[in-house]
Amino acid sequence: MAGKMVLSDELLVAYENYALEPRRYNKKYKQLMSKLILPYETNKAQLVRAKVLGLNAACYDRLLPIYAGSITKDYDLPALAATTSLKFILTSDTNVQLPYLNIKSNFTANNLTISLSPAESRADLSKYLEMVSADATKVTICDNYIAQNWSNTRALFLSILPRNNLNIEYVETSQTVNATLNSTKITAAFVKGIHADWTVSPSTLYANSHDRYLRIESPTSKIEIMLSSGFDHIWKHNPKEITCVFREIT
Repeated sequence: MAGKMVLSDELLVAYENYALEPRRYNKKYKQLMSKLILPYETNKAQLVRAKVLGLNAACYDRLLPIYAGSITKDYDLPALAATTSLKFILTSDTNVQLPYLNIKSNFTANNLTISLSPAESRADLSKYLEMVSADATKVTICDNYIAQNWSNTRALFLSILPRNNLNIEYVETSQTVNATLNSTKITAAFVKGIHADWTVSPSTLYANSHDRYLRIESPTSKIEIMLSSGFDHIWKHNPKEITCVFREIT
């Protein structure tokens, strides 16, 4: 099973050593369990570093044979995180940038929820959406107002979606909504103008839904993102608050 995320070297030691030294690692372990999304991913290079940091020898001997022959055995942590479904590295370090996320940050929870006030920057959210979409082969977009707010929402195509073979599906604007039809903007000519290997077609997956979704499918995972506000509030000059809930579809 593919890993969902990566732990920093320090947190990997705390997680694996806890059963043997609960007093020593109790505080960090409790913090970790409020954020950890299993299974986590590791590799030979990290296990070697973790052993130097104090990873129990029995844990090291148990884990090393599992990862010693992997093609990712020598990857650094950002490269390793890119192979996981949620593509981030949980750490106790402060002042970190994506793909690193601080264990105390409200950026993450077991459901992976990102909440931003109107005044907060959307830069990290945009960067994370780009990371999660990087190996996508299919995306499904559901928002009745994608076309209505095209001056902002087209940024989803221009700056987020990956430049590779990609099937883009969109949900047509509901007939109960008085807004520009999504099909007038999300056209074959538009997507082909961005990347020749993109295709586009309508979807009935979220038909007549008033909620907003971005579903990202790749060879290793399926992620569904539910947005509390329209997509335009990621790029709008004066946005509303927005919450994005990421969940893996099994």
